[in-house]
Amino acid sequence: MIYMVEMALLDNARRAEWDAWYTSHQHRLLSIPGFRASQRFEAIHATSSPFVALHQVDSADIFAGPIYKTKPGPSNTGEWQAKMSNWHRNLFAMDRSPDVPADARLVVVEDGTPSTLGDHAPVQWMEAVGLDRSVRRRGLAVMPPAAADRLVGAPGVRVLKPIGPRLLS
Repeated sequence: MIYMVEMALLDNARRAEWDAWYTSHQHRLLSIPGFRASQRFEAIHATSSPFVALHQVDSADIFAGPIYKTKPGPSNTGEWQAKMSNWHRNLFAMDRSPDVPADARLVVVEDGTPSTLGDHAPVQWMEAVGLDRSVRRRGLAVMPPAAADRLVGAPGVRVLKPIGPRLLS
């Protein structure tokens, strides 16, 4: 399953500090049994939720468990909780989160957008199965920058660059 968290940072003056905190947060998540991988992304264009994290998890049961609730769950984000907006958490039915290299883009496609992005990359569609369910379904595609960057401004499409590598538990 893919646990997708998206948000906007309200205090950009503290961006470096937030990035360091979030990397530490990823490592706390990966210490929980059932969290398998984590990678962060940032939109290359203006959007209401420019930051996205994809976490690969074994099941929805993790989020109801005591380890998640007491370690890195939403109530344990400290001061950063108030410094994020447009924050959504969705759990999607998809076996494996993509590994997006530093020289590639993650393209997030909203429901209702065509299932392929030209001839460049097929979209892997995933159904929302838990948490906020702020969308019914969403698609992901990994593309080279030259192809993905041309999609900036297309309705229902966000083009993201990796902030860091895909971390594994």
